[in-house]
Amino acid sequence: MNEPSLPAIDLHGLHLVRLVAAHGGMTAAAKAAGLSQSALTRQIQLIESRLGVTLFQRTTRRVTLTPAGSLLLRETEAVPGIMAGALRRLGEEFHGHARKIRIGFSRSVSLAHLPGVLHGFVRRHPEVTVTVSHHAGSKLVEDVADSRLDVGVLCPPSRLPAGVEVTHRIADSFAIIAPHGHSVPAVAADRREWRSWAEAQAWIHPPAGTRSRACIDAWWEKRGAAISPAMELDSFDMAIHLVALGLGTACVPRRAVSTFARKRRLQRVRLPEPLARELVVIVPQRGSVPDHIRDFVGSILF
Repeated sequence: MNEPSLPAIDLHGLHLVRLVAAHGGMTAAAKAAGLSQSALTRQIQLIESRLGVTLFQRTTRRVTLTPAGSLLLRETEAVPGIMAGALRRLGEEFHGHARKIRIGFSRSVSLAHLPGVLHGFVRRHPEVTVTVSHHAGSKLVEDVADSRLDVGVLCPPSRLPAGVEVTHRIADSFAIIAPHGHSVPAVAADRREWRSWAEAQAWIHPPAGTRSRACIDAWWEKRGAAISPAMELDSFDMAIHLVALGLGTACVPRRAVSTFARKRRLQRVRLPEPLARELVVIVPQRGSVPDHIRDFVGSILF
């Protein structure tokens, strides 16, 4: 009976290829790998021979990926995170290592949203270490897909990659806030008065191209107002602080305003119709989910 053939590249070989690509040269990559330059060069040449393609274009000054090398790293992007997640789970379930949950929040999710995600679980499971990080939405989705994060909270992207699923959908209502004493329209004001007021404000908005900004722009477009922001910020918490300092007017999540300590410096503008966005909770799709992560996802409340 024939022995099964070895793969053309294993995890160690893939790690070496990634090191060379990251460092842009054999010398620095060899130092990071704990190898001599000649040993690393031989390893890369052997991998290229087995694969039957050239992975790197070599010059006297720099080593760069060929199209074949770029394809290999792009198609195996998730492998390191998946492997690290599997090893972490082995340690937690079979060696008694402390259990952990890694959670990512997009930058458009304010600090006031965290208690709904964290509070109940942290009280019930103080033995589980919770690591919280802030990411751009696209990076957060990538990290969940690659198992570098266990849970992500963000505005829903236009497309989710394979290996990621949505567990919760949450309606997140917005308010318009202005500095205390600022002139604001009455809720019964006619359409022209609202449009005139809106177009005269120094608006603080999320960055163009984000899902939150698209939601706000669509709301104002429906009201016939052409809004041009004076400032763009990727933090609603910071936007509220700037409004309190008299530096503009903003559309922000109502939840974020509710936890702001200096509400007397703000006034809410009564809206003629609701303004809201959607948030989603995403997790990696796995064959099985660790109990502490399943319990965490089940405890999320908004």
